[in-house]
Amino acid sequence: MPYTDFGTPGKVTATLDTSGQNTGNLTTTFIPTQLGIKFAEFVIYHMVVENLSFGAQAKITQNAGTWGYTPLFASSAGAEWYGPLFMKQSDELRFLWNIAPNGPPVTNAPGLTCYIVYDPDLPGNTGRLA
Repeated sequence: MPYTDFGTPGKVTATLDTSGQNTGNLTTTFIPTQLGIKFAEFVIYHMVVENLSFGAQAKITQNAGTWGYTPLFASSAGAEWYGPLFMKQSDELRFLWNIAPNGPPVTNAPGLTCYIVYDPDLPGNTGRLA
């Protein structure tokens, strides 16, 4: 069966790290269960990061492993990645940024938007929680 386009659960904005992996800095956390995504398996085929500060850089992790790194950004532009990044419902994707929050309210927080496709014929791929 071909993949079905889910779209995106929306933009996830970086916050002060609570994972213990990036203490004192901003971390973007994409955890499917916390975003109401209820697919046993899916694919992130496109990611967009916006609101990047000068000098921003991140280590990208999937669970305990390093998935990649962002380049060092020389402007407050954005960046795009084209997949596939295979995910399970229990997976955790994080961008561990080298930038600290600039105080409340945080205005330098990068935003991550992930675009998802899934196989509706796989057991456990029932869709998004209501």
